Amino acid sequence: MSHPKQFWLNTWQEGRIPFHQNAVNSDLINYWPLLNLPRETTVLVPLCGKSLDMLWLVEKGFHVVGIELSEVAVSQFAQENNLSMTRTIKEDSIYYSTDFISIWVVDIFHLGSNLITVDAIYDRASLIALPKPLRQSYVDQCLQWLKPNGRILLKTISYTENDIEGPPFSVTNEEVHELYKTCQIVNCIKSDKREFVSSEHLSTQGVRELIDYTWIIQY
Repeated sequence: MSHPKQFWLNTWQEGRIPFHQNAVNSDLINYWPLLNLPRETTVLVPLCGKSLDMLWLVEKGFHVVGIELSEVAVSQFAQENNLSMTRTIKEDSIYYSTDFISIWVVDIFHLGSNLITVDAIYDRASLIALPKPLRQSYVDQCLQWLKPNGRILLKTISYTENDIEGPPFSVTNEEVHELYKTCQIVNCIKSDKREFVSSEHLSTQGVRELIDYTWIIQY
């Protein structure tokens, strides 16, 4: 894999986005209510791309803060959903905003700890998009923005082929517990074995089955 930052910029520039879902994620719909969050609380969606999940969260009454490296992704999100987003420069970063959604266009590792405060985090495909050497830094970066007792809905996958080059990357349950060891609760609420691998990148490398996990974490 090339340098992760340039890899993702190229991915969006070239339109190679098989990870993008054209519908709201079913696990978000099914399990988000378990977080018991009041309406109008703020949710961080890291590495958000142009995810429709952000619109679903807004429709449910939440304020959404996204972080995305590629301005192409954010521009497409606004255009495809007919959103009038204001583009400004804030803290040396590009910043798109509406009344209920704001998106920082920046390398997530370079966004200051004092710029965001959120009540919850929704991570569908962010952790598994990162190679292992970056994951602990990513988790620590996200946790610094999360209020005490804040909640996280996290999705991960694991597969047994050790020589496969992601993304998406396999993240073991043991690693999840290690990454979030400073949190009060790390609870796997769903484990679903899938013999059909929807990721073309993985299937062409020989991955025939994987396990799809959903987690609820309390900071």
